[in-house]
Amino acid sequence: MVTDDLIGPRHVPANNFHFGNGGLYLCWQRGYKRWLKESDPDALIVSADPRIPSSYRATRYMHSLGKPVLGWGLGTLSKPTGRTKFSVVDRIRSRFYRSFDALIAYSSKAAEDYVRAGVERERIFVAHNAVSTASADRAVEKFPAGGEAVRKWRQDQRLSGTTLICVGRLVEAKRVDLLIDACRDAGQPCDLLIVGDGPERAALEAYAADSFPQTRFLGHLEGDDLSVALAASDLFVLPGAGGLAIYEAMAHGKPVLVGKGDGTESDLVQVGRNGELVEPDDLNLLTTAISAYLRDTERMRREGSESRQIAKSEISIDQMARTFTDALAYASDRAG
Repeated sequence: MVTDDLIGPRHVPANNFHFGNGGLYLCWQRGYKRWLKESDPDALIVSADPRIPSSYRATRYMHSLGKPVLGWGLGTLSKPTGRTKFSVVDRIRSRFYRSFDALIAYSSKAAEDYVRAGVERERIFVAHNAVSTASADRAVEKFPAGGEAVRKWRQDQRLSGTTLICVGRLVEAKRVDLLIDACRDAGQPCDLLIVGDGPERAALEAYAADSFPQTRFLGHLEGDDLSVALAASDLFVLPGAGGLAIYEAMAHGKPVLVGKGDGTESDLVQVGRNGELVEPDDLNLLTTAISAYLRDTERMRREGSESRQIAKSEISIDQMARTFTDALAYASDRAG
């Protein structure tokens, strides 16, 4: 169903119970059935994560009413094994994925995961994770790279040369320590901006002070504060897990150097056009890639322009919304 108005949007906090961790992690969402009865949705979209057993029951409940259920996820988050026979875990996953009337995948990699799990390709829709570029559009006009505001900001931050920026929560999975080492070993002068906060910040600040003092930790930034930091930078680098931060940097016209992760980055980063992908946890590859960028300012300018084009016209919030609409229409027809 397509509508011009969203009537009565309502946020209901989840009552989640978490059990175990790692491969044995499970999450139960308490009170989901009461919420379904009270809200009486025409369709339901749930996380396509088999570690949330309450989603199994929610799906059965909706189907008992003849209503569609869509899964939305990152794929199986495992590499192809080449096995011809499914394990017990594989079969449970396959049954779970095939219970949905349609599956919305974050990336092409996730879509292929679902196909390998036994889901018909026609039931899978790829909706690349995106946000509105409106704020980035305003920022590009407000903070041109050579403008006075950016020049003063760089002066205040004592930035003297090519500047790399990393945006994300400071947790171990982001591998910011690897980025600090790569900047130290790149063999070319540069500055490094770290935007974000988190439990690893104090340890990273202490490490950077000894390893690469040209690192500035800016804390959490948003709005104009984040936009001017991006405008003052030449290259976005994310060696660990991430998704929307890559897209935000692209919308601001930055080339993106990203470590391979859950697959969401594989569609955003088009190697040779707007950035580069490197294997995770490989310091030598990351250092080599950064060094190559630092020696080629024209490449950074060209790839930054391509990043903005991709974010505005090819992988956009409008396209994401259209994919959701198509998936909902397909699932409704299938359930009906």
